[in-house]
Amino acid sequence: MKIIKKLFMQLFLTIISIVLISGLPDLIMNKNVSMYFQKIKVVLLDVIHLNEMTYMNQGKQRLFLEDIWSPYLYSLIILFGALFIAFCMAQLLTWCTLIMPMFIRRTVKNILTFLESLPDLLVFALVQMGIVLIFKKTGILVSNVASLGAEDRIYMMPIVCLMILPFVYFYKMMILLSEEELGKSYVEMSLAKGMRRIYVLIVHVTRNTSEGIFHFSKSVLWFMISNLLLVEVIFNIHGITHYMYSDFRPEMLAACLILLVIPFFLLYAVFEWTIVRFSKRGELV
Repeated sequence: MKIIKKLFMQLFLTIISIVLISGLPDLIMNKNVSMYFQKIKVVLLDVIHLNEMTYMNQGKQRLFLEDIWSPYLYSLIILFGALFIAFCMAQLLTWCTLIMPMFIRRTVKNILTFLESLPDLLVFALVQMGIVLIFKKTGILVSNVASLGAEDRIYMMPIVCLMILPFVYFYKMMILLSEEELGKSYVEMSLAKGMRRIYVLIVHVTRNTSEGIFHFSKSVLWFMISNLLLVEVIFNIHGITHYMYSDFRPEMLAACLILLVIPFFLLYAVFEWTIVRFSKRGELV
C-alpha cells in the first residue's frame, strides 16, 4: 500500500512538473510572472478537461482526442521498441564483454566513451547516409529514409536511430556496475565453490545491479523522449510530436508529454514493484 501511495504521488508530481515546464516559453518571451501563472491555470484546466481540448488541422478546429490515438500508438511503438532493443542488446553484450580479458574490456569502455560523446543529430545523419550509400552500391533499399505521409509508416530506421545512443549508455553503465559487483566477496566465494563465472554473472551480478540500471534507465527514457521529436521531424513521421511542433501551445505540449509519460510510468511502476518483491536486498536504492 505504501508503494502505491508513493507511485501515485510520483505521477501527480510528474504531471504538475510537466504543466509548469510547458508554460516556461511564455515566461521567457513575456518576462511576466503573473501572465505565466495565468497560462499555467489555462494549461491545467485543459489537461483536466482533455476530452474538450481542440487544435487546428488544415484550418479546421478538431477535437484533440479524436485524432491523437493512431499517431500516439505509432510513437509508442517506436519508443518502446527502441528502449527494449537497446536494453536487451546492452545486457547481452555486457555478459559477453565481462567474460573477456581485461584489456578487451578496457578497449570496449574507451570506444563507448567516444560514442556517447557523439551528438544525436550526427548519429541520425550518419544512419541516413549509410542507408543511401548501401542503396547506391548494391541497389538494396534497407529501409525508407522518410515517411511519405500520415498513412505511410516506417519503423526500422526510426527505432534504430532512437536506440543507438541509449544502447551505448546502457552498455557502459551495465559494464561499470557489473565490474563493481564482481569485486565483492560473495562473487569470489561463489567462484571458489566451483560455480561457473557466466552463471554468477547472469544470475547473481545481474540481479544485484538491476536496481541501479532500473533507476539509470529513467534518465535514458527522458533522453529518448526528447530525441523522439528530432527523429519524427527528420523522418517526416506523423507521430505524437507532430502535434507538439505544429501547434506549439503550452497546453498541447503538456497534453502530449503527459500521454507519453503515463504508459512508461505504469511500466516502471510494475518493474519497481518486481524489484522490491524479488530482490534479495528487498529495498530500493
